[in-house]
Amino acid sequence: MAAADAKQRHTKVGEDSQPRRQLRRSMMTLMEKVYDQLHEHSLVETAEEFSRDWCWRSKSWFAVQKNKKGDFSIPVAINCLNAVKVKIAMAHLKRKKLGNLVDSDIRILSEVRSMLEEHLLEQHRIAAVAETETVVAKMLGNQ
Repeated sequence: MAAADAKQRHTKVGEDSQPRRQLRRSMMTLMEKVYDQLHEHSLVETAEEFSRDWCWRSKSWFAVQKNKKGDFSIPVAINCLNAVKVKIAMAHLKRKKLGNLVDSDIRILSEVRSMLEEHLLEQHRIAAVAETETVVAKMLGNQ
């Protein structure tokens, strides 16, 4: 009897997991939404990697921000946006060799780019972010 009750409870939890996920996502900061989107689609493995390679911060940056309910500052949002733009360009180059295999990555990265651009425009009135040679060189590991 207890096993049947546990199975029924598990089924009920599974049935409403999508609405719960949507509710949780609606309460998240943009930083958490971006990380979740990238992590969910295997574009980033850990919060430490996200902090270092996407936001150009220390490996503990994401954990600290999340703990204090912080979000992207303007410079970090721009860093992340620039990283996304570079990764989109690299995915387009990979597409020439791999074909449609990278289309889902390009779609997800484009969604993240839109989220960041919308945030910068609506919250900070920043309409565009110019790429510099330094940014591209840093992302490609040339500096």
